[in-house]
Amino acid sequence: MAVLSYILAGIIFYGGLGWVGDHFLNTSWLLPVGLIVGLISSIYLIYKRYGSV
Repeated sequence: MAVLSYILAGIIFYGGLGWVGDHFLNTSWLLPVGLIVGLISSIYLIYKRYGSV
């Protein structure tokens, strides 16, 4: 359950930052970039927390 919450929190946080950036900068590419960065950072945090012994 903790792994799922890491993934969802990363996607929501960085996706939200991308959405806000798109809104204020009048772009359309920051939301997808934010979602991808959120997923990658979540996977990295999961690996660092649970993958290494």
